[in-house]
Amino acid sequence: MGAVSMARKLECELDFEYFIRYFFKQRLGSKMIIGPHHRAMIRFMNDVISGKIKRGIINIPPGYTKTEIASISFMAYGLAMNNRSKFLHLSYSDGLALDNSAKSRLVVKSKEFQTMWPMRPQDDADSKSTWWNEFGGGVRATSTMGQVTGFRAGTAEHTEDNFTGALIIDDPVKPEDAYSELKREGVNNNYNETIASRVMIEEVPILVIMQRIHWNDLSGYLLRGGSGEMWHHLNLPVEIDNSQAYPSQYTHGIPYDHGLEDGWLWEFKHREEHRVALESHRRKHRAQYMQDPIERDEDNQVWTESMINKARAKNFGEPTRTVISIDPAVSNDDTSDEHGIIVAHKHQKNQYTIEKDHTRRGSPLEWAQAAIAAYDRHDANEIVIETNQGGDMCEDTLRNAGFKGKITRVHATKGKVIRAEPISALYEIGYVAHGEGLSLLEDEQQDFDPLTGKSRGKSPNRVDAAVWALTELAGLGQGGGFVFL
Repeated sequence: MGAVSMARKLECELDFEYFIRYFFKQRLGSKMIIGPHHRAMIRFMNDVISGKIKRGIINIPPGYTKTEIASISFMAYGLAMNNRSKFLHLSYSDGLALDNSAKSRLVVKSKEFQTMWPMRPQDDADSKSTWWNEFGGGVRATSTMGQVTGFRAGTAEHTEDNFTGALIIDDPVKPEDAYSELKREGVNNNYNETIASRVMIEEVPILVIMQRIHWNDLSGYLLRGGSGEMWHHLNLPVEIDNSQAYPSQYTHGIPYDHGLEDGWLWEFKHREEHRVALESHRRKHRAQYMQDPIERDEDNQVWTESMINKARAKNFGEPTRTVISIDPAVSNDDTSDEHGIIVAHKHQKNQYTIEKDHTRRGSPLEWAQAAIAAYDRHDANEIVIETNQGGDMCEDTLRNAGFKGKITRVHATKGKVIRAEPISALYEIGYVAHGEGLSLLEDEQQDFDPLTGKSRGKSPNRVDAAVWALTELAGLGQGGGFVFL
């Protein structure tokens, strides 16, 4: 080995960041853009290698190259440091785990790597998901719900001075599957029942690297004591606020000092001009970007997650009646509530669909024009308005805006919660379907407080409009301008 290679080998071994950058360029032909959050992750991974961290969780937004550092480069680096290192790499799908493993193998097979750390990586004869070198080191990759028995990460010689591999769980659940209680709980249970035992000895580290998705995803489950283990926790929201206290609910989390200043995590990726887009979907922003998923009390919810999931899975076909339901806000300024505008269908008996949400802010004329546009676009039969909330004013506003169609008035004698309960029952027995693009309504439904009738402290105008629509379509009132019992 020449002097240059010897110097580079020493630099790689002493500096994980140098290793990452060097082999990223060798593999992809371009320089890796390193941000402050990468250095926090690299420091965390170095503490894993040194034995300071045996159970670690990294939460970070999507697209922040976590996999490049914590999975692909880390496995190759571990083999460079110890050619007998054994890694078990899991992700939500076989394909993703195999792709990460293959990229790490490309690094190990490269001429540059082999010059510095000679070894012969070969595929296992029985499985494309496993590859070894002649020293017994290598990688086994599969899904979090796949077959992990018969292989253990690390070796019995693992100590603080002798790193021998790790169990790396990178994105254990697909984002859309995290809202399925069955799939989410399946991953959590599988961790305790199978995955956690797949280390040779307890000193071999286990790492969970993921964007937060649900308050009870694997990270949340472990940090609240689901496995009984303590976890070093590197928490990297898209916007750093060091004044925020570490969540008291994370009884089994040990906060890791990222050392970053207040402000955007990586301005190369997201900055102030992206704020509106990032915050447009509150649930996604809170979970995947701020690493702070909204927690909901399913025992006391009017609309539970399972009800919403059931509604999303249904399609009742062509409608027989369509209504546009309006629940206007009482004021019009930057702090006002939105005007709820919901499109709903009736199909056959006991079949109803919430099709679209056209809720918006604006003047009375603007909400009226939006409702009329929805009426025309969806070929609706009528517009439903509530008489309590300035019914005459609402009808006059629609007529003055040029609406000539049918207006159905509804009247409430009970509070929001009592009005919502029979509609919740329709969801529970599977009579309601949801169209696409209703995440804001669904958030409002799941946040609906059965004590105050508000969603996150605000008037639930989307929910109110949906309740009026479904009550009218299901005939749950009395008379022409019906009254709730």
